[in-house]
Amino acid sequence: MTDGTANRKAAAPTHARVGGLMQPAGFSWALFEFARNPYFMLIVTYVFPPYFAQFVVGDPVNGQATVAEATKWAGVIGALTAPILGSMMDRGGARKPVMFVFLAMLVVSGVSLWWSLPGSVDASGVFSPPAAGLGVMGTMMFLILGFVGYTYSEMMHNAMLRTAGNPESLSQISGGGIGLGQLASALGLGVVVVIALTAGYLGGAEGEYMLQRGAGPFMALWLIVFVVPFFLYTPDGAPPGGKWSTAAREVFASDGKFDPIGKLKGLVGYVRGLFRQFPEAMKYLLACLIFKDGIIALLAIGGVFSTGVLGWGVAEGGIYGIWASIFGAIGGLWLAPVLDRALGARKAIMVQLAALCAVVLIALGTTRESILYGLVPAGGQLHGLGLFDTLPDVFYMTITAFIAMLAAANIAASRYMIITLAPRERMAEFFGLFALSSTATVWLGPTMIEWATRTFNDQRIGFSPILLLLAAGLGLMFTLKKTTGAKGALEFEGPAH
Repeated sequence: MTDGTANRKAAAPTHARVGGLMQPAGFSWALFEFARNPYFMLIVTYVFPPYFAQFVVGDPVNGQATVAEATKWAGVIGALTAPILGSMMDRGGARKPVMFVFLAMLVVSGVSLWWSLPGSVDASGVFSPPAAGLGVMGTMMFLILGFVGYTYSEMMHNAMLRTAGNPESLSQISGGGIGLGQLASALGLGVVVVIALTAGYLGGAEGEYMLQRGAGPFMALWLIVFVVPFFLYTPDGAPPGGKWSTAAREVFASDGKFDPIGKLKGLVGYVRGLFRQFPEAMKYLLACLIFKDGIIALLAIGGVFSTGVLGWGVAEGGIYGIWASIFGAIGGLWLAPVLDRALGARKAIMVQLAALCAVVLIALGTTRESILYGLVPAGGQLHGLGLFDTLPDVFYMTITAFIAMLAAANIAASRYMIITLAPRERMAEFFGLFALSSTATVWLGPTMIEWATRTFNDQRIGFSPILLLLAAGLGLMFTLKKTTGAKGALEFEGPAH
């Protein structure tokens, strides 16, 4: 054992030093994603957005652009506010009460979506006052509330990883969280599919689309039930003696006076200093700004894209989500640690991004009539089951399996790699910066998708900017030193300061 590892263990709390994934602290941290992930899968991706696009907005193409617009504004809010939260986190007080507020935002968002009723856009496509319910703008407001709450909760959750177990188990705990989150999503979507197939009228106009609208309240109840162990057993991880009021004063005040402009100038100098002192960690965070934005957009808009391009209904969309969740769990629990052990974190992330670029490019060549950009026509019906019975359906589901595995593995690997790069005495600070990489430019992908979709009036062209973000992030990963994030990098000690 190296001195670095010994020092790290000596500095860690006792409950973190001895814990692994199956200990209360580690498992409850991972179970948090089991509680929260159904919001992303049901409300952000697979069930509610296709309904919102087709029946509230009234048109799949304009609906894709509108969903992207909601995601964009949530990203703008996150970009403006998450850095403040991140800078306060190392100095703040108890984290769990703040986390409670963030999760309450998800609950309010989910419950409110029950009142998102169809038919809110007039024949000219201009938003009109809804006859009943939230309408388009009201629905977007509560979607944005939930998206922002999800971002904040993810940021706080990631920062609490370090105290959830011993250093050697953190990669497994991180992957376990991804896997449990995907499992919860599969279970939640399974409920949707069973209802859709056995009581299909709940998903149609006769039942006012109760199934899709009910996904929000269902998710809220799920979250309330399964998040309890997190609050009971996961260590809070707050810095000793920290206070949120003190943290706020330090963030906004200079020399005892309220001076946000001066603090902003200081922030620029702070970032420059980090690049000088920790160049590899900061270059990695810069790459994260780009490729994570692409992955977030891929997951957030993927359900609207697939159901619109292939004409799937709520049952197909739910099964598609379950399929993706199963392979996402495989990616988080198996593929992520396998690639990390074999290649090291840096190379593993590069392989994942390169493969994602390839499979997304292939996926964009799929339509109802053909696959591979028209090279292979769809042909006739493959079977008589009534679901996924054409060649494009089966082909796209196959591609989805690879996308889900690679995206989940990348999420786990990218979160773990910051642990291999950040100096142990500033770990929370760098997790705040890592969380910022998920929010600072998260508006960029949705903005590009919104613009491309509205400009070309085509869902496939509108979805293509994701490729640019993934490729750009991959290119930035090449600028890191070859030893960055290599096997054994957990021994890395940051420069003294």
